[in-house]
Amino acid sequence: MPIVKIPISSLQPGMYVVDAGIPWTQAPLLYAEAGYIASHEDVQRIARQGFTEVYHDTERYRPLGLPITEGLTVPDIAWGRRVPLEQELARAREVYTASIEHVKNFMHSTPSTPVNMEAARPLVESILTSLDRNLDALIFLAKLRHSDAYTFRHCVNVSIFSVAYARFRGLDREHLYSVGLAGLFHDYGKALVPSHILNAPRPLKPWETEIMHSHVLRGYEKLKTDKAIAPEILLGVLQHHEKFNGTGYPYGLAGDAISLYGRILSLSDVYDALTSWRVYKQPLAPHKVLGIMYQMRGQAWTPTDVDLFVKFMGVYPVGSPVELSNGLRGVVCRSNQRAPAKPWVKLALDKTGRPLHPTEVVDLTHADGLEIARPLSSQESASLDVPGLLGLPQRCGNA
Repeated sequence: MPIVKIPISSLQPGMYVVDAGIPWTQAPLLYAEAGYIASHEDVQRIARQGFTEVYHDTERYRPLGLPITEGLTVPDIAWGRRVPLEQELARAREVYTASIEHVKNFMHSTPSTPVNMEAARPLVESILTSLDRNLDALIFLAKLRHSDAYTFRHCVNVSIFSVAYARFRGLDREHLYSVGLAGLFHDYGKALVPSHILNAPRPLKPWETEIMHSHVLRGYEKLKTDKAIAPEILLGVLQHHEKFNGTGYPYGLAGDAISLYGRILSLSDVYDALTSWRVYKQPLAPHKVLGIMYQMRGQAWTPTDVDLFVKFMGVYPVGSPVELSNGLRGVVCRSNQRAPAKPWVKLALDKTGRPLHPTEVVDLTHADGLEIARPLSSQESASLDVPGLLGLPQRCGNA
């Protein structure tokens, strides 16, 4: 057979990668972006992204060098769980609240106030430290239901998602700081958009949408007055609404013309927007949003970018209410990036909907025959105290 599956450690320049058509839920660590491997750097990049295996077409192999084995490591993608979720939630809540207050302050500053992005660096450090301690805590807090201060929370959420996703992709510490800062400031231009448009409790009219779209250039022009801001941060802010197929704004960039920061921010921006509650719309469940984003592979984003984001975020993020195949109900309490459809679940309700005493945590990776049957709707999960089950008192549910 010309097509064979090999570990990433056996991948070498000149091999031709084949997209075997296997759904990401079945093989989340399979690299499937079709094409030739051009260099050793390509192999290293793929390994850093967390992929462990690949299909290649032996008949299309063009020898360009020796196999790479020495120094090739696949990162441990189970990073960020040095302390239990319930232990980190209280500290993560403090980080989240402080970040929102900081965004409020710079978004409410007058147009003549100088930009001081460096003042936000300690907040990004706090975000990174919290994610290192437990990956799921801040991500869970970011997706608690809120009906207030959307613009401020959105900036913080995009920063959190972008830092965590960039870390998952293997970016170094200094780049993580820059991605985090770009996330916090990505919508800075909205401070310069008329408030009656920015806070309209309804979908915008076409002419209002044009004004809203202007926030990208407004923010970019304001930020670039600070000569200390790194060019990659400015590009991320400028390009977070560009699309892979060239249909985005403000410049209609396509393909490789969109920077890595722009692509990272774009994924985080859309994910948070679609999973957030707004006055004029209900939030979509995370698994539905990821499904929508997956269908936009090759349109809004590169297939690899989407595959990695979905693998990072998990089919069922922490806090997702679910029903298992045995009829028991609970909440996802730990994500599983190696097997996105098999997270850890804290069971809280029996088949009849009565509370379980005590609750039980199940690792679906090692639970033979047990799987998630379906996510629960907001009505079905109304009797589940999700924050409480994860260790966050109900009184703190609004972060």
